[in-house]
Amino acid sequence: MQDVVIDSEISSLEEKLGYRFKDKTFLIQALTHSSAKFGGNYVICNERLEFLGDSILGHIVAEYLFTNFPDKQEGELSMIKSLLVSSKTLAMLAKRLGFDKLIILGRGLKAKKVLPRSILCNTFESMIAAIYLDGGMDAVRTFILKNLETKIEDIRNNDYEKNYKSLLQDYAQRQLTILPTYRVTSEAGPDHHKTFQVVVELQDKSFGPASGMNKKEAEQGAARLALQTLGLISD
Repeated sequence: MQDVVIDSEISSLEEKLGYRFKDKTFLIQALTHSSAKFGGNYVICNERLEFLGDSILGHIVAEYLFTNFPDKQEGELSMIKSLLVSSKTLAMLAKRLGFDKLIILGRGLKAKKVLPRSILCNTFESMIAAIYLDGGMDAVRTFILKNLETKIEDIRNNDYEKNYKSLLQDYAQRQLTILPTYRVTSEAGPDHHKTFQVVVELQDKSFGPASGMNKKEAEQGAARLALQTLGLISD
């Protein structure tokens, strides 16, 4: 979080990106938040780059999944894509690349100890557009797939299915712009050995109930039933 990015920082960042910019102004613009201004004058920020980068990211990830996961149906491909391009994933990647130390911000945001996830996510999308404009589709495809490599490997190993609540939440937020809600429908048994039944509600639909020895277990079960019913994971 600073006012300018110096040459040595640009060189170090390019090493992490695995890409050398021919026109460094693309990189600087990608790191410049709309809150930044110098001498009272507003600068060209990364909002337009973010718009372009979001579309490029979606296209490249969709194309990759379509080509490399021929056994997955449309619903499951959509869910996997939503995980790969979620704000949580993109913010994590931005932080790993050190964007949080380099983003050019206005005074109010610079005072914050922790940057909002949305700023990190938007900066990552802006960098995608910057690389595309400077180096073309092959360069940006390499950058995106390199950074998503670990996440993609988790998907190949089906590790992404271990937390059904997270899967359902990511899908609901990205595709429906809502959050799932969980409701306990019944409790049975003594306090030391209770069984809970839970349903999950999404828009006007209810999925479940699922049973568990505690609320968390029952909620995971309900989320799994919802994902299966929606065709996002296999039975």
